[in-house]
Amino acid sequence: MLEVDSSIARNSERSEDMHRQVVQTEHWRLCIIPMTAPSLADAVMGGTVSVDSAGGVTVHTGAMYGPVEVTIEHLDHAPENSAEDWEDVVELSALATEDEPVTLVGMFSESSALSAYGSGAPALEKGEFYRIRIHLCGRDDSDTDELIERDHGAKDHLLLQLWPAATSEPEIIKMTSSKAHDDNENSEWLTRSRSVVIGTGEPDIEALKAQNLCSDR
Repeated sequence: MLEVDSSIARNSERSEDMHRQVVQTEHWRLCIIPMTAPSLADAVMGGTVSVDSAGGVTVHTGAMYGPVEVTIEHLDHAPENSAEDWEDVVELSALATEDEPVTLVGMFSESSALSAYGSGAPALEKGEFYRIRIHLCGRDDSDTDELIERDHGAKDHLLLQLWPAATSEPEIIKMTSSKAHDDNENSEWLTRSRSVVIGTGEPDIEALKAQNLCSDR
């Protein structure tokens, strides 16, 4: 993804607080922790971000199960427009619930094991509000309900930028992928689920653990 790498390179020139990791998506979702947005409960924004009834924030992925390349950038203030090289971009406000670095994990990860995950980014301040800008690309390329093995490489790419800011309304900055349009069109159906989960049936949790997709390592 030359365009994405170029965008990340431009961003890294202005911030030393940039951290990259590969995470495993589960059931087309990655949870952003330790953050919550209860004022946006049961909302789907731009077919890219969901907030469940408890305020948990999740990002939609193209792959059902598999690797996602994530870049996290912790900033002091709002960045310049960074949407040019990305397919889908959504911005929202969320509250930090712990003094921990922001990171992304599969939605079936157990809370007791989340401390084992870390992006290496600076810790958030518990009780403070942050603005989050979420960029995605590659979801149409990775669109599958089959498990993508780690060694096949990530087709989903995600850039998460965040900075301290007073709360404000969410904004759909860009929505160009087919995946975003499909999830956006089904948003009314998605919000009827307390978990805001798409797909049919329940996953085989033991099989996911065997594939190293769950967090109890």
